[in-house]
This record gives sequence, C-alpha cells and structure tokens, in this order.
Amino acid sequence: MRSFWIFLYVLYPALMMAALLLHPSTAGLSSVRLGGLMIGTAAYTMLCAQLILTARIPALDRAFGQDRLLRLHGMAAFVAVLLSFVHAFYIHRGFFTPRLRYGEAALVLFTVLTALAVFFLSDLATGRWAWAARLRKSLYRCQLTRYHAQLLLHNLTALAVVLLYLHAAVRMKQFWDNGPFAALTTALFLASIACWAWHTWLRKSYVYTVADVIRENETMTTLVLEPASDRIFRYLPGQFAYFRFDDPAVTDEAHPFTISSSPRETLSITIKALGDWTDHAHEIRRGSAVRIDGPYGRFSPALYPARPSVLIAGGVGITPMMGILHDEYFRGGQGKWLLLWCVRGRSELIRSEEWKRLEAALPGLTICPVLSREQAGGCETGRLSEEIVKRQLARCGIAAEDAAFYYCGPEPLRQTVHRILGALGVPAARFHEERFSL
Repeated sequence: MRSFWIFLYVLYPALMMAALLLHPSTAGLSSVRLGGLMIGTAAYTMLCAQLILTARIPALDRAFGQDRLLRLHGMAAFVAVLLSFVHAFYIHRGFFTPRLRYGEAALVLFTVLTALAVFFLSDLATGRWAWAARLRKSLYRCQLTRYHAQLLLHNLTALAVVLLYLHAAVRMKQFWDNGPFAALTTALFLASIACWAWHTWLRKSYVYTVADVIRENETMTTLVLEPASDRIFRYLPGQFAYFRFDDPAVTDEAHPFTISSSPRETLSITIKALGDWTDHAHEIRRGSAVRIDGPYGRFSPALYPARPSVLIAGGVGITPMMGILHDEYFRGGQGKWLLLWCVRGRSELIRSEEWKRLEAALPGLTICPVLSREQAGGCETGRLSEEIVKRQLARCGIAAEDAAFYYCGPEPLRQTVHRILGALGVPAARFHEERFSL
C-alpha cells in the first residue's frame, strides 16, 4: 500500500505535465513560458497535496505514520513555495506583476504562513538556535503568536489553494482549451479541499472525561481518561492521538500526545510542561470533557516482527515506552527488553516504584537510567554513547544484530542515537522512531 501512495504522489504531477506538454493548445508557447507553466504545475500539485497530507487520512497513516507525513509536509511546503517563486519569475520575468492577481496573492499567503509555521509550529528554527527559542518564548506573551492562534492562521492554506485554482482557471489562457489538464487540476483541487473540510469539520471524535490528574513531578502530569459513552477508543501500545480538552485552564485546539497506557489499562497520557499550553496541563479539572482523534503512528512493536527490543527514551520520550512495557506485562511476555532512559538527574525518573515492579515481573526486562548530570547506583553516568549501549546490551544478553531499536526523545539525542546505531551496523528497517516535533 505504501508503494501505491508513493506512486500516486509522483504520478499525478507527471500526468498533469504530460497533459500540458502534449496538448495542441501549448504547441506555440516559447520554451521559457512552457517551462514556467511546468514549474507552476509542480508547485500547484505540491501545495494542494499539503492539505491531503495533513488531513490525518487513516489509510495514509497506516502506510507511513502521521509523524512522518507531517515531516514530509514541512519539507514539501518549502519546496512548493520555492517553485512558486521560480514560476512567477519565469512567467513575468520578475517576481510580481504591477497588479496583484490571484497567483501573487496565493504566493504571498503561502510564504507568510510557511514562515510563521517554521517559527511557531515547528522546531526547525528554535531547535537550532538558542536566540530563536528565546524569541519565540518571549513572543508567546502576545495572543497572536500563541500556538492556537498560529494553528488557526495556518488553516488559511485552504484559501491559498482556492486562489491558486482561480489563478489557473482565470489567468491561464490554455486552461479550458486543454480538457485533460483542466480535469486533472480541478480533480486535485476538489480532493484537497474535501480532505481539508473533512479534517476540519466532519471528522468524528471519541468523547472521554478526565477521571484523574496526577502530578508526577514539577514538570510532568498524567491525565487519566475514561469514556463518556459506549464508543471506546482503540489503539496499539506506543501510538499517539490528538486531544482537545473542554476546560478553562487550556485553549481548545487539538494537541498530539503519545498514549502512556497499555490498551489493557485505563487510557492515560503523560504531559511535560514545555511552554504555552503544556504549562497549564496540571490545572485541567477532573470531569472535564476531552475529544480524541486517532490513533496515529507506527511506533509500536505490535506492527513489526517479534524480536529482542531496545527502547531508548529521552526525557518525556518515556511515554510511549510506558505503554509498550505495560502491554508486555499484561500479555505475560517472555521476550528480551532493554530500556535506556536518558535524563539529567533522578528527579526526572517518574514512577520509580512502578518501574521496579515491572522489572521484577518481566524476567527479560532490563531498565537502565542514563543520567547526564548526576551519579547514582544502578545508573549510567554521562551522555548516551556507543560504549554505554554496548555495555548494557551485553548485560542483558541482547545482540545488536538481532534486535529492534525504538527511539523517542529530543532532536539532539536522536542524532546521537543515529550515530551509535550506525556504528553498531543496525539496518534502517529495524530502527523505529517517534519525533514530537517537525
């Protein structure tokens, strides 16, 4: 199924370009203008595809995982906007015409929305430069720069796609003369707007209520959720979902959180205070309604062949590992598991007694905290390294060449994990990751 979607993603713009090239209506165009139209066609298909990629279509999520689709969305948006600028330059011999038209308006809107998304909806800038992170944190005091406001602004992407279609249908002289090209363009426009409308208004959520609020430590809170009706939310251990809370402590937009419980337990999510919305998660009241959309993601051992598994978590990246290991316990699993939990100090090691009980109940489970700023018995000291991974693999009797590796945590640690697994010769097919940010 994955190959089908990739084929369709590549085939559709190829068909549109073929319809443009082979139709008699474009036979008399200069090579410069025809090249500009080809580039514009590529940009149009990529920009329309952004609405489809972010619509959380179940078939696409099963094939790729929602987190991967969102990362593709981030990269494709950059490329599409760049192609749009090249198209404008080719057609007009300059970036803009003296009079603002549909195409230019759409390009301005896409450019502004992409720039805002890079800064406020992703870690592309703030994850690389400390000054950008400080600036974003200071700007969060302004209502317009908060996450929920930026999310609403980002929905204007649909307006930009409408403007693009009008640009092609009204301004392109060959549009209606070229039946195949007009049909393909219109079909893509209707499909992308339909996906956006379904995602925005028509999707049916699961309704739950907050049964308990547990302060794990100063920064982490667990919310225990119970169904408000007979419609039960089903998921696999390690997956995530989008949660929208009806509570005055937080804004009501949907946020993605990994599920920290096993499917055999009461549904729960564990949230770390990282700024804006998450700083107020512990203030959510018992009894508040919550709507759940999901599940999403392919970060679950249940989706892959059974083999010895190494779980590497950074900070709050422990949340999917909790659900995975709890599920192993309830199933009475006998497999070998190694959990490397990378934190700064022992104060970040939540639920210590629960982890001890799990380790005692699962003979094949080894848990090793890796403390970067503290020394403690039973823990590795320092940042995660190839030596630490090798030492702990030998301790629990897992061979790297036989194991599956699962990683969830911040970007800097992810890069370290990639280097370590590359040195150990772990193939990409046996490395699975969940990334919290774009």
